[in-house]
Amino acid sequence: MRALISGSQRQRGFSMVELMVAIAISLIATLVIFETFAVSEGIKRTSTSGGDAQQNGAMALYMVEREVRMAGYGINNAALLGCTINAYDEEATPAEFEFTIAPVVIEPGATDKDPDTLVILIGDSDLLADPAKLIQAMPSPAATYKVDNRYGFNPGDLVIAAEPGKDCTLAQVTQVPGTPGQTSNVIHNSGNYINPQGQNVPARYNKAGGLGESYSTAGVLYNLGQLPQRNEYRIDDNRLVIERSLINLDTNVVAEQIVHLKAEYGKDDGSGGGTANDGIVDSYSNSAPVGADGWRQVLAVRVAMVARSAQPEKPIEEGGACDITAAFPTWAGGDIDVSADENWQCYRYRVFETVVPLRNLIWMQI
Repeated sequence: MRALISGSQRQRGFSMVELMVAIAISLIATLVIFETFAVSEGIKRTSTSGGDAQQNGAMALYMVEREVRMAGYGINNAALLGCTINAYDEEATPAEFEFTIAPVVIEPGATDKDPDTLVILIGDSDLLADPAKLIQAMPSPAATYKVDNRYGFNPGDLVIAAEPGKDCTLAQVTQVPGTPGQTSNVIHNSGNYINPQGQNVPARYNKAGGLGESYSTAGVLYNLGQLPQRNEYRIDDNRLVIERSLINLDTNVVAEQIVHLKAEYGKDDGSGGGTANDGIVDSYSNSAPVGADGWRQVLAVRVAMVARSAQPEKPIEEGGACDITAAFPTWAGGDIDVSADENWQCYRYRVFETVVPLRNLIWMQI
């Protein structure tokens, strides 16, 4: 007969030693899996952040480059460049402000850590940049402009009055009457006016009583059109934003994780052994030109954008200092100080830079 199997033999399983060995192996395997996952996730995060930085930087530079190429349209008249414009906009705060008439104005940061600001001005008139001449002196700053040729002037157009030795002023055309004896009048009253679409709308840019300047027959009147643009590009909270200070008065985000902006004028000033006014850029600097002659020598703008990875990297040694980036990013103008963020070494950076010709000024000089 087959021997009966005892109860103790039937109930036999893994011993305590075998269970402990299995648990140890499982723990080791789990640690290896999690370590591999952590490394893989870190590589994925680095690649994704780098891709985002590249995309954001390329888009930011494209937007700025596109507008710089259009800068100066409608204002590329030698006598107008560099003039300080007194302006008023009842929808703005403050309502009175001033700006320089130039295709591109660079406002340098207060320190090397602070980004620069680019202000781009683009006209909207279909006319040439040649202004209309005043044929009668203005008895007061709010008086009607009387011009030799008002072809192309329409209600709603923004105009700039200028005269040598005086500040320029911005105004909005409210009426160009066709009645006999008034065909030279360009009226810029405060209050409402009828626009070309037949709508009754407020004149935003005409201060009651004017802006303090009256012009003689040496003055001229430039037409910027219905929708000129004065766009300010700056860095705000690690984002490139655009602020429109004419017409729209809005601020929009252009790209995220743009942490620095540097810009310089390309000047045909004869420095460095070059020849002034020969159509070749001789030097780059962020120093503002002086007077109309200085602005005429600005032929290009050099711009750099610094894009940063969205996620900080962990230090190589646990608990150690960040060491992913050891030195400041650089561009043609030198180092770009990104240390405004005390953890700047925890991020990866990429610089996007270009030189943009100011074609409207170049055309003016030909």
